[in-house]
Amino acid sequence: MSADDAIDADLDVSLSTPLTLVVNARLEVQAESDGPRSLDLALVIPRSKCHGERPLLAALLDAARAAVDRAMRSGTTPLRYLPRRVVTLVAGRPHLIPVFD
Repeated sequence: MSADDAIDADLDVSLSTPLTLVVNARLEVQAESDGPRSLDLALVIPRSKCHGERPLLAALLDAARAAVDRAMRSGTTPLRYLPRRVVTLVAGRPHLIPVFD
């Protein structure tokens, strides 16, 4: 799949407007046993980078990176720990979004 391909799957969309598509995701962190292990993210994708309700792969990856950056800057409690991975639901099943190299 190339970066210009649209995601051909049912993503966990929380909001759809004429300008944006918002996909739910979860940032999992490497936490100690007593700390939170994940944080909910909103992946905001411009409609111009979608084919209907299907975002381009590059747009989904960009939105995931931007959401992680926002979460890390906000001083949110779970992010005292290292971020590990970003997961979203595709057709009701969890799938990894490759954000970290």
